Amino acid sequence: MEDKTAQPGMSAEAKAEMWKAMYFRAQAGMERYMVSNYGYGAIDQWIDFSAEATAKQSDRYKTEGAVPFTENLARILGECWGSDVTVVQKSAEHSKVDIDNCGILSYRRGAAQLGIELTFDDPCREYCTKLQSAIAAKQNLSSSCTLKSGGCSWTFTRNEEEG
Repeated sequence: MEDKTAQPGMSAEAKAEMWKAMYFRAQAGMERYMVSNYGYGAIDQWIDFSAEATAKQSDRYKTEGAVPFTENLARILGECWGSDVTVVQKSAEHSKVDIDNCGILSYRRGAAQLGIELTFDDPCREYCTKLQSAIAAKQNLSSSCTLKSGGCSWTFTRNEEEG
């Protein structure tokens, strides 16, 4: 019997590109909606909400400190978005990550060249670094970021436990 619900096969590369396009459209739509209806200040509230939701996904940071955050950031930017990611140092107490040729930034530039309206003039400063810093803070980490052409460098340090 023939399966009439079967979809034609897609290559892994085609699936990845489809995922990126869907994610990018959803993110760009959310940004545009928030700014258009509530102003740029609403983005900070969205960042806080997103950081809280992301931090709740894993309790590993309580025992492993900066390691899970570093691994997640490297995986998402490297494997999902094709950025050049170098984990310089990775320990529970202190991690450093260098990101070159940021895939998200490259994707946004390509979208802009196609005429897609983007909400942020400087997405790294206006959104990404704020989001990553907020997620780190929710996971009891201090973070610092240095932006560079086409990427950034991050340092994450576990905060002292209170009490």
